[in-house]
Amino acid sequence: MKHQQVLDKLAARGHVQALDEELARWVNWRMSTPPPTHEELTRQVTGPVLTRWRCLLDCDDARPATKNVVWVALATVLHKYGFQDADVTARAIRAVDELNRDVVLSDAFERQSEDIKRFLSAAPSPLTRKPSVPRSLTFLRAGDVLSIEVSGRFHAAYVWKVTDLNEAPVIEFYEGTFSQPPTMAELAGRGAARPAAQARFRVTGLTYLPDPAHQVRAVAAAHADGPRGGEPVPGQGLYEVTDVMTLQRRMADLFGPVAV
Repeated sequence: MKHQQVLDKLAARGHVQALDEELARWVNWRMSTPPPTHEELTRQVTGPVLTRWRCLLDCDDARPATKNVVWVALATVLHKYGFQDADVTARAIRAVDELNRDVVLSDAFERQSEDIKRFLSAAPSPLTRKPSVPRSLTFLRAGDVLSIEVSGRFHAAYVWKVTDLNEAPVIEFYEGTFSQPPTMAELAGRGAARPAAQARFRVTGLTYLPDPAHQVRAVAAAHADGPRGGEPVPGQGLYEVTDVMTLQRRMADLFGPVAV
């Protein structure tokens, strides 16, 4: 059995494509600065990925079937890139059974379920070279107002512009955090999280809206005004260049760690 055979049977092209693009980009970057051990590399790869995709997997407004498909896709794509997380694998194996119980996927999926479970349980082969990186692309537009969730805490961001050839958005965070996605009424007149463009980021991998991971949600579109007080000043950069995985750590720097 091959990874693509499993992924094709999930009938979830959007989620699979997003996961695969994100893992390829993130694994490529992490392998550019090799950690001491493969176990450490596994931790560095899986931690941020799980933080991002748990916005979907732990939410109340996604269908159980969608969550089960994503659990299987997540375990499969991690396995494809040479990684395995015991909890993710166990949850994916349970998801296979639940998908069959609820008759969600095809007869072919049901017939090969035991093969799929054995395949995902087997130790993957670590990559010997960095994976190729997909072209950076975004469907966000200037004037979009976003809610970005990390571990149950919501943050508001404004898209100031999109870089050449629709490669990546430049966003700026509003000050404050929220217990649910904020409204425009709550953001009216609100300042930037930090002055002098220190809350502005060019984010590679912030691609889709709606976001398949459920982490990024639209609050408004074509909004004229962003957060106040964050304009660049002489001697400061215009924004920090980052990616959708590292952005989660930068958000902790801006707003403090999330209480768990």
